[in-house]
Amino acid sequence: MTELPRVSVIVPFFNRQPSLTACIEALLNQEDVGGPVEIIMVDNGSTDDSAAVVRRYPQVTLLREESPGAYASRNAGIRQARAPLLAFTDADCVTDRRWLQSVCDGMRDPGVAILIGHCRYPAEASWALTLLGAYENAKAEYVLTRCAPAYHFAYGNNMAVRASLFAQVGPFRLWDRAADTELVHRMTAARPDLRVEFRPDMRITHLEFLRVRDRVRRLSLYTRTNAQIASFRELGVAERAGVLLHLVRGSR
Repeated sequence: MTELPRVSVIVPFFNRQPSLTACIEALLNQEDVGGPVEIIMVDNGSTDDSAAVVRRYPQVTLLREESPGAYASRNAGIRQARAPLLAFTDADCVTDRRWLQSVCDGMRDPGVAILIGHCRYPAEASWALTLLGAYENAKAEYVLTRCAPAYHFAYGNNMAVRASLFAQVGPFRLWDRAADTELVHRMTAARPDLRVEFRPDMRITHLEFLRVRDRVRRLSLYTRTNAQIASFRELGVAERAGVLLHLVRGSR
């Protein structure tokens, strides 16, 4: 009998040929998590040689999802996945070797249903983007440990979810953005006994951005999309000051 995987990793991609090899190699070189790992790559209609890159790795399951959007692709992976823990990253991200180990460690607490982790940028990124990345990580940790659930959020490029949660509340909404945050709020409404946590050692490197202005443009899109979530609240001045203080204290 084939042993079921302990974790299923789901990675959507669309025309990501340049970064796919690094993404897959990092996933295949994870430290042991005490059981098999299933890697599911979901092609969302690529027109370059992305799928051919994935086919070089017989250990990886390749799916194709015709409905456009990263969340449609993630949902296709969820339907295929066999593990009780589902980990999500993107094809332009490289996971640290202990990434999945951190996922498994964080999910030992039965009260945790969603994890998000630490995202950083490449070494060649601008100093301004590096500072913004530090702020973003401090914000995630601060919000999830000190703020009310209305402020909670998630991001699909470094996220883990119990499969049982999707079974209870349904898959990701088919939105362009912010469906990961919407899932957090749907969980809070349906299962207030469960929570989302930030894990600083659940680390990825996001290869897409090298300049701060490009990242700021993307963040502004998320701000507008978050407005679709009736229960979501953006941080006010006091909360943002708290994030900055948290960042300064953490850097000492």
